[in-house]
Amino acid sequence: MIPYQRFVDDVQSKAALSSAEQARDVSVGVVQVLVEHLDGLDREQLAAALPPAIRAPVSWNSGTSPVAESEPFVHEVAERVSCPPEQARYVLEAVLSEVADSDRAVGDELAHRLPDEVSALIGAPGHGPPPQRDAAQAEGRPRPLDSDEVQRALSGLTNWTGDERAIHREVQLPPENWEPVRQRIQQDQQELSHHAGTEDRGNGLVVFTLRTRSLDSVTELDLQLARRIDAAIDEVGFQQQPSS
Repeated sequence: MIPYQRFVDDVQSKAALSSAEQARDVSVGVVQVLVEHLDGLDREQLAAALPPAIRAPVSWNSGTSPVAESEPFVHEVAERVSCPPEQARYVLEAVLSEVADSDRAVGDELAHRLPDEVSALIGAPGHGPPPQRDAAQAEGRPRPLDSDEVQRALSGLTNWTGDERAIHREVQLPPENWEPVRQRIQQDQQELSHHAGTEDRGNGLVVFTLRTRSLDSVTELDLQLARRIDAAIDEVGFQQQPSS
């Protein structure tokens, strides 16, 4: 099973969503639509492939109905997650590809149950960016985020501040808790091939700074790493630096 944080990070990135919370909500919405078109055994297999935080809000005992055509299905997803149908395709693709990455057998079964045009999304994750992504994203390169995008993203993070040039977070932990946090963040940085600036101010106070140096701007990579840092800190508990 894919860990929750990776699941929502990947959905957020693939579907160009503004926050991890939005990625979680649309994932739950897509799964709910899937459940309503699957029978009992398929539901059980799908549930087992999902992180608990995605699985728990879903109503698994809802009624079921067959799905024969892709267009009504995509519109159903669009209505459930409150986005245009064109964007719903990318949301659907992102969630289906994560499910298939978590359990290939479940992905294959969904491909068999869903209309051909929808099942094709399972086999081609990331085949194209959502409409609002620009050419840089379409080519797989980092894209500088504008001020509004950064501020929206900050609202979904824990105690981060900053602007389109860089974002920062001050964290104070008991000194003995920092080593496991550093190890976790180091692993996350290796997975993302992206690194945070850190400043140790003593007495357990550390300041994280994130920016993409090659662009001198904040990009989606910085936001992904910020979410990973938040998750690492939450695992050991943190003590927010008091205001002066």
